[in-house]
Amino acid sequence: MTAPAIGRRLQEVRGRGRAQGVAYGLVFVLIASTNAEAAGNRSWLATIEPSPTLQAELDHSVERLVAEDPGLSEESLRISVIDLDGAGPPRIAHRHGDTPVYPASVVKFVYLMAAYAWVDRGQIVIDPELDRQLHEMVYSSSNKATQQVVWRLTGTRPGPELPPPQYAEFRDKRLSIKRWLETIGIDDLHCLHPTYDGDGDLFGRDRQLLRDPGIEGALPSQSGEFRNRQAMTANETARLLALLATDRALSPEGSAEVRRRMLRDPKKQKYLKDRIAGGARRCAESMTIESKTGTFGRIIADAGIVRDRRGRELVVVVFIDSSPRYRGSFIADLSHDMTTAVLGCSE
Repeated sequence: MTAPAIGRRLQEVRGRGRAQGVAYGLVFVLIASTNAEAAGNRSWLATIEPSPTLQAELDHSVERLVAEDPGLSEESLRISVIDLDGAGPPRIAHRHGDTPVYPASVVKFVYLMAAYAWVDRGQIVIDPELDRQLHEMVYSSSNKATQQVVWRLTGTRPGPELPPPQYAEFRDKRLSIKRWLETIGIDDLHCLHPTYDGDGDLFGRDRQLLRDPGIEGALPSQSGEFRNRQAMTANETARLLALLATDRALSPEGSAEVRRRMLRDPKKQKYLKDRIAGGARRCAESMTIESKTGTFGRIIADAGIVRDRRGRELVVVVFIDSSPRYRGSFIADLSHDMTTAVLGCSE
């Protein structure tokens, strides 16, 4: 029995009021199944190997594009690419891929995946309201919708600051998504906050959590006030997308739904011409792109899966952290280069 099926079965048992011993037994089986899946994910992730050939392609593209664009510098880039070649082990190349960075709205695809993980576990259902919020969070990149999704997934609500016992409970609930990531083999993504518009929506206990210096893996703000900001690395983001592309992080049905919501078309969203979708489509119109972009302050970011008509897949993750904010086409140009090198551009 799969973990999603066990979760549904557990709900049925509870709903009919059967003996607690049966429910506890199913919980034990669910935990054991989840642990086995986590071990399987870690074993597969361990097969992702550095590729000198792919690294040379990436280095050549980055060095050429940086030399041609005065708005760029090597130090501002965090890049990771994974070639998911079904004929052999996945191959990875990166530039500063292990350096954490603030992810802007790229973090929203993590919360989208978490929503479907909760569905797989039988913890939530995608009702019409949550369906709308997930769409607005990913397609329109709505911060308000993201707040609603995070509250729903973590069982928390905004409000005034909390005294220590209640704050400890609030913090523990907000860490649930990070703990889920660790169960699927992803250890270096610090994702526990919604995203904010800055119109008074960051206050009270949310601000209290952002100021908390006692949680490992965070990226402190330059001002020093917010010691517990989101943090993602390009490599770990790419590894999570590789799990998504290969149906390992979620059930096949959940994975398919997440990828459907992440579908991108630069003809419908014009700004995507300078992101992964625009670069991959310059290679071939038949390319399928599932991605999430982000822009905040000095951060320009994009992370996604590129798939050709044969089913070959490439993961591309780019974070640009520069001041002033970068406004060129580097992400699209790099995506075009890597798509050409790995997948080819034939229709």
